[in-house]
Amino acid sequence: MGLEEIKAAIRGLSVEDRRKVAVYILELERDHVKENIGPQIAADLDAFSRIVQESVEKLKKVVNKK
Repeated sequence: MGLEEIKAAIRGLSVEDRRKVAVYILELERDHVKENIGPQIAADLDAFSRIVQESVEKLKKVVNKK
């Protein structure tokens, strides 16, 4: 079944069924983001957090010396 056939089949559904299909597609996209993009964002945030923490520690050392 091709994309145009799927579009035509969806067009023929009732409003309620189209909404169910839309929710299903959104759930698929949510799962995709969670599985593929989420881990990378978490890793990037961890790395950023470490950089900020190191910078704060260096700043504390400079301030304490003065």
